[in-house]
Formats: sequence, C-alpha cells, structure tokens
Amino acid sequence: MLHTLEAFCAWHYGGGDPLRLARRTRWLMRLARGRRLEGEYRPQEIPKRKGGTRKLLVPSHRLAHLQRGILRLLEAGEVSAAATAYEPGCSLRQNALPHRGARLLVRLDLADFFGSISFQQVFQAVDRALRRSPLVGRHLLDGYDRLQREERVYNQVLSFYFARFCTYRGHLPQGAPTSPHLSNLVFFPLDEALLRYCTRRGITYTRYSDDLAFSGETFSVGELLRFVQRLLAAHGFRLNEGKTVVAGPGQRKRLPGVVVSHKLQADVGLRRQLRQEFYYIGRFGLASHLERTGEQRPPSAYLRRLLGRTGFVLQVNPEDREFQEYLERGKRWLKEQEERAAEG
Repeated sequence: MLHTLEAFCAWHYGGGDPLRLARRTRWLMRLARGRRLEGEYRPQEIPKRKGGTRKLLVPSHRLAHLQRGILRLLEAGEVSAAATAYEPGCSLRQNALPHRGARLLVRLDLADFFGSISFQQVFQAVDRALRRSPLVGRHLLDGYDRLQREERVYNQVLSFYFARFCTYRGHLPQGAPTSPHLSNLVFFPLDEALLRYCTRRGITYTRYSDDLAFSGETFSVGELLRFVQRLLAAHGFRLNEGKTVVAGPGQRKRLPGVVVSHKLQADVGLRRQLRQEFYYIGRFGLASHLERTGEQRPPSAYLRRLLGRTGFVLQVNPEDREFQEYLERGKRWLKEQEERAAEG
C-alpha cells in the first residue's frame, strides 16, 4: 500500500538504488515546499479554432512524468456519467447523442474553467480518489484514540503532495496531463447535483469540459439558469454570460463540434471546408492546392490531418456516404504520395 511519499516514489520510479530513491523523495519534498514548482512550467499559446489564442502552462518533462504517475492513481476517482470529455470512450458524439431530436436546447459556458479550480478543490478531489484506489485506500495514523479514528486519522499527506504537484499558483493549470481528469473529479459533485435537478424535471444534461448542455421537450429556462448560477457560485465557478445559447423548436441546435437534429452531423463549417479542400485537390492536384493555400506542412502530413478531420465527421455520423467517399479518396492520395516519396 502507498501510504507515504517514499512509498509512492518507489512505486513510480522503481525501488532499485536506495540512495537514488532518497534523492528522488527529497526532490519531491523540496518541489512541494518552495517556489521551485513554478519554474517547472513554461507558458505556451495555441490558436483557437474560431480565432484568438488559448494560454497553456506546459510542465517540464520530469514534472509531467511525475504527474502521469499520479494520474494512474487518480483513475479510481468517481466521474459523473454526465461528463463526456477527457475520459476513455468519451467523445463529442457521446456528448451530443442524448440531445438528439430535442425541441429545446440550452447551452451554457463556464468562464475560465481550469483557472477557477482551486488548490482546495483539487486536494478534496484527490483525497476522494485516493480513498477509492486499491493501491492507497483509507489508512490510519498512530497516536489517536481508536474511537476517533474513523473521523480523524485518515492520512492525507499524499493528497496534499499530489494536489501541490498538480496545481500552479493555487489553481489547476491547463496543459498538465493531470488537469483534464482532475477537472472531472472536482466537478463530480456539481455534475451529480445537476443530474438530480434535471432528472426530476425531465431534462437531459451533459457536460463536455466547460460546455454544459440541457435539453428536453419543454422546461423553465429561467428557473434552470437560476439554479445553475447558484450552484456554480457556491463552488467558485461562474457562467460566461455572452456564450449562453437557447435554441427552441425550428432553430438550429449546436453542441461542441456537432449539429444536433434528428440525426447528428459534424459542424456545418467543418463539412463545408472539407468539401472545398477535396474539390480543389481533385481538380488542381495536391501540389497546386498546397502552394495556393500557403500550406507549410509536408504533403503527407497535410493529408493525414485531412483524413483525421474527415474521420471526425464520420465519427459523428458513420453513415454519411459523401464523407465515406472522401475518406477513401484521401487514403488513395496519401498512399500515392508515400509511394512517390519512397521512390525518391
């Protein structure tokens, strides 16, 4: 059982050389106590699909390695059935399917989702997960009266260290390998509260990261918004009011990456863009298309990305014959490109 930081080090790094293990443990303790942790991150900006940039905090190789070890232990934590991002088997399609054919759809956006998650929330989520882990579990400290143990003696040292290693300046950093799963663990109590509220009123609820979706035949949007806002405020979250969308009967209903009607389709803009790319490549050739668009990637890399985006359209709607044909066409182009490259 992993009851101490030393035991975690032996499990994660391997329990070979005792001196090396001791150095690893001392490094982790120094990392947790001082400002060294901030120096293990570097800021990075990536472009958003609809313009602007997203700011990430990318951990160093050694910190990311440590965080991936912690993540293995956190897999035991509870994630709500409403959470449809970041977990095995989750997808944009899974997020959208429960809302297919709904007459009314309400879509809410959480402002600064990762940045709103505090150290205390991470600590509590980590502690809940470790209690469920078969490698850690609930264990006791010496020196307390046996009658008080159940309430007082759970060893939370590992929970503190892990929360420290997975936060940056007291918040959850977007860019760390632990942050996506931790966000689901932190939001678990809110997801469950929202599910209970919605189930009693015949409302369907899912959450894809910071995007909350509610649908049904009819319900009070105002009452729903008031409940959500109160719940979020009690846990340190708030809505991005400018991104609230209410779509009623006859209006187009969109969720992240997907148009929701009686059947699911990938976003209209993505489908239109892919049609254009396949058309221009088919008419003018790959080399001419890449030159015209100023594409900097090698032809094979461009085609792989094209196939990946086409595959996403088919993931949302596997029966889309138009994009099935595009996928086969793209595979032929990639095979031809790789054969030419191999010939020199």
